[in-house]
Amino acid sequence: MYRTGHQGVNLVLFAPVFAALALTGHVVLGIVGVAVVFTTASMPDADVRLPLVAHRGITHTVWAASALGLAVAIPVYYTGAAVASSVPELAVYTPATLGVYSGSVVAFSVLGHLVGDLVTPMGIRPFAPLSDRSYSLGLWTADSIANKVLFGIGVVVLSGTVALLALV
Repeated sequence: MYRTGHQGVNLVLFAPVFAALALTGHVVLGIVGVAVVFTTASMPDADVRLPLVAHRGITHTVWAASALGLAVAIPVYYTGAAVASSVPELAVYTPATLGVYSGSVVAFSVLGHLVGDLVTPMGIRPFAPLSDRSYSLGLWTADSIANKVLFGIGVVVLSGTVALLALV
């Protein structure tokens, strides 16, 4: 799947999270989350530019999602006070909350990427190297029109979520 398809999948998957955050008074975190899942949707595909790393190898696993989440959470935790003081809307959150949230959203984004690749015939091996089992729904190829369709669906679902929240 291409970047636009992954972005669409991530928007669809994050829409209910955004709604939950907005309904509980955490709209700013929801907006930050949307920005993160949108901009990092193709992060696992960095493997195509890395020597000695197979495409849809280690970067397309639950381990990579966890590692990247931690790689973001730790520095955000340690810089959270500075970030919160420079963005007044975030000042209500502790550095621990900002760190856990940021890391969780990045991990969520990587897992969303895996969902996107799951629909292609090539599939994914999300538990490698512990398991070589491959998962694939084989619905369409990575280079199909589905990328644009999924992007459009993601935009519509997130926009619809925002519109419905405006009515509440």
